[in-house]
This record gives sequence, structure tokens and C-alpha cells, in this order.
Amino acid sequence: MRSSVLAAAVLVLTGCTSAVAGTATAPAAPSPGLLGSVDLAAVDDELTPRDVVALDDGSFLVLLTGDSYYGREAGSALVELVPGADGPTVGTVTAGAPYVGGSEVHVADDGTVVAVGSVPVGDGDDEQLDVALTVLAPGAERTEVRVLPADPELGTADRATAALAPHGRTLYAALRWYVVGGDEVTRLVTVDVATGAVTAGADLQVTAPGGADVADLALRPDGGLTALVTTYRVPGEGDSDAVLVGYDAGLRLAGGPVDVIGDGSEGHGHALRVLDDGTAVVSLSTSGTDHRLVTVRDGAVEESHALPFIAAEVDVAPGSRRVWLNLGSAEVHTVAPLDVDTGELGRQVPLCSEGGAPLDLAVSADGGTLVASGVCAGGDVAHLVG
Repeated sequence: MRSSVLAAAVLVLTGCTSAVAGTATAPAAPSPGLLGSVDLAAVDDELTPRDVVALDDGSFLVLLTGDSYYGREAGSALVELVPGADGPTVGTVTAGAPYVGGSEVHVADDGTVVAVGSVPVGDGDDEQLDVALTVLAPGAERTEVRVLPADPELGTADRATAALAPHGRTLYAALRWYVVGGDEVTRLVTVDVATGAVTAGADLQVTAPGGADVADLALRPDGGLTALVTTYRVPGEGDSDAVLVGYDAGLRLAGGPVDVIGDGSEGHGHALRVLDDGTAVVSLSTSGTDHRLVTVRDGAVEESHALPFIAAEVDVAPGSRRVWLNLGSAEVHTVAPLDVDTGELGRQVPLCSEGGAPLDLAVSADGGTLVASGVCAGGDVAHLVG
């Protein structure tokens, strides 16, 4: 058993109703309460929580993966979490691709689940990686794994950040290659989910002296793509900036870059979400101590709101302008809502009694519940709060 608890905390957002498109007035500020926590190490103590997504039936799916950095074996599992009157319970657990690091999970409108992450090439050498999809079709009991083909010039990609089209047939991804003896390379691609074939590709089309990488991707309501890009001021991934860049569905540049830091400070972005009206919401940090939530619309920064801690992840229910933040520092791990129009931060809900680290966050479609994953120190702990 691992010494730390990898917990997925399920909250009911009591005392509120989610805002929906066309609502005349905003809902009252929510009063969230922690219902309980699930120790994911009890599911598999060699896997680490990487991502979580909300499903249409009100349940959630947590992606667990291996972690080569900590010497853990390759592997993955899609773990269903079912909220109930007595807190969350673990439902179906489905094995996936042999992931060894940072990975993501996405869900299409028809319920198709697509995970993407790094897998060892060949006999399991973690030094040489490829990117693979794990696809779980609606009603299927087993997943299908599709390894992306090698690029003719760059070889196999090492890492991916992705967004899934609502129809589930196309995955938009930023692939990253660690080129021996040269700069790292990041390119945008579209992937046919049914086959794993790369159907189109393009450069980031962002100029940066030290290169650029994609921290997060999100689809826009018009069918285009928004990328949260980290640009480096000098080679070697030293001081960096955070910019938003827009692309059309064909990966052609369609807006930006927009400097989301704006004051010349060095920094980087953590997470990106695009609201139903096209407003982009970005969490970022500057110089390691200044944390913000920034909104961007029509190619310009609208608002910049100070945050008490790093917002490792941001999510929002459809139609809402109240986002939820997975917040944390060395001593604190909480979740809290923030009104993007006013910058008002709602009551923080503590998730760990002895510090912790925030990982991911997913809000249900009706805005009534959320799952926040993280690492909590101090042994096996389960919290249930009504």
C-alpha cells in the first residue's frame, strides 16, 4: 500500500442550481459540502490518478495510470465513481493502455470514452515512448488500444495534450517530441479515433526564441480549437510566457497569440476551459507565487482575478459562468467556485486534513456534483460531509 492516499473527493453542490443558457438571472452562490472520498490506491496501489471526466448519467470516470518517474509499472484503468446517498462508490473498473505518465480522458456526446497518453515502445523501454489511444465504446466491456503511427521525420511522439470532438470521431492533439541533440518539437494533429490514423497536421505557428509547448487544448463553440501555449524566452525551458492561440477545424491559425499574463512577468498556464459563449478561462501562475484566473474574449484579456493558490484544474457546467477550481499548495488542497464576471471566490471546501496536491476536476452536466482528484498525505483517509 502506498504511504499517501490518492483520493477522489465527491461533492454535492447543495443550495444552488446551475446557470443555463437563456437564464435571466444568475443563481445564488452555492454552498458546497463534501460527501465523501474514495481511496483510489485500494483500486490499484501501483497506479496514479491522472484525469477525471463527468458522464451523462451522473457518474464520473477517473483515469489511473502507471508512472515511470516514480518507478511504477506501466498500466491504466478507467474507474467508474458513482455518487450516492452515502457518498461515492467504485463501480466498473476497465483496464486500458500501458500508460507510464501524464494522460487524459475525454468523453463524446454518445458516451464513447477516449483516453490518450504515453506508452513504452516495443518491449517496455520507458526511455522510448509513443502515444496511444484507449477507446471504450458505449456498452463495451473491454477497451481497444490504438497506437499512433510514427512521424516520418520525427519518429514516435513522447507526449500528447488533446481535445475530443463532440461526435467522438476526431481527436485534436498537440504531440510533443523530445528530439535527441535538438530542440523539442510540438505539432498539432487530428486523429481518426476509429483507426488511430493521423489525418492532418500543422505547426503551432507561434514564434518563440526558446520554442513552445501546449499546456492545454479546448474546443470552441464554433468548431475551432483554442490552445494554451507556453512560450520560452530562451532555449532550454527557462523563463516562459503564457499565450492563447486560436485555430480553425483545419488547424489553420485563427486568432492570437494573446498574452494572458500581460504585465511582462514570467509565468505559465495550468488549465484552460472555453465557456458556451466562447469566453476562454485560463488559470496561470507567475514567478511561482502569483496565481490568477484570466478570461479572454474576442482576442483580448477581459478580466484577471487573483487566486489564493495554484488552480491546477478548472471546470464548468454547460451554460454556467461559475467555474470550479481545484486549488492547492504544499499545505492546502481545496475546491472552490469563482464567478468569472465578478471575480468573487466562493467558500473553499477542504479536501485534505494534512496538506495535499490538487490534480484534476470534473463537474457534472447539471452542475450538481463534482469530482476533484488529488494526493492526500497521512495514510488511508475517507471523508464524508453532509
